[in-house]
Amino acid sequence: MPRVEQNNSSSIPTSLHYALTDSQCGKCGGQLEWSPEFDDINQPKYTSEHCNEEYAIYIDTVKVEIVASKQGEDEEKVISLQEEPRAIRMADGMKLEEGEQK
Repeated sequence: MPRVEQNNSSSIPTSLHYALTDSQCGKCGGQLEWSPEFDDINQPKYTSEHCNEEYAIYIDTVKVEIVASKQGEDEEKVISLQEEPRAIRMADGMKLEEGEQK
């Protein structure tokens, strides 16, 4: 487990899971327990206190992935787009009929 050193500005990036589960106190080597602090959306972080020292993990980068695609919704959109011109033609036809009846 990595020990956290004070003011280590050249820290090596690591996975969030690894940082949250395997970080140790820099003084005694005890396991750190982290609390999420997401109040500031511009700088979300996890904080911990141990041996009268405060620790923080700042979340700088994230990875966004598509985990599932809902094919049915896409097909419904395609069907509705295909039917739209027909509906417009019907409305135009009804306008013409109303114009002829006047």
